[in-house]
Amino acid sequence: MAGTWGQARIELLALQDEILAELEKGISARQIFDQLFADGRITISRRSFYRRVKLLRAEHKTLKSPLPAKTGRQSSATTPTLQPSNTQAASYLPTLKAKEQAALDRLWGGDDPEDDASDEAEASK
Repeated sequence: MAGTWGQARIELLALQDEILAELEKGISARQIFDQLFADGRITISRRSFYRRVKLLRAEHKTLKSPLPAKTGRQSSATTPTLQPSNTQAASYLPTLKAKEQAALDRLWGGDDPEDDASDEAEASK
């Protein structure tokens, strides 16, 4: 029997606390579905129920596990630091080699000393 659009989500949201509590007690999703369906509390298919319970579990785990707090004992060796860059061009890409970066800077009007020298030589002609 087809329900209205979004009905499965509404039914599971209304019962999510109860379902998660039963799962934490060790009761299987199949047993929970059978009981809720027999009581007439849900009308969705078993497959939709399993899929939505899987999503509930994943969401519950991400909300339940907070990020670990930083301690003062962490050393600076474990914290990555960025090395200062000597390139001031806005088009700098860290994966480019020096020659490739110079060519890119020339193409995009960057500050390349070789490029400035060639511009001055052309201007004096």
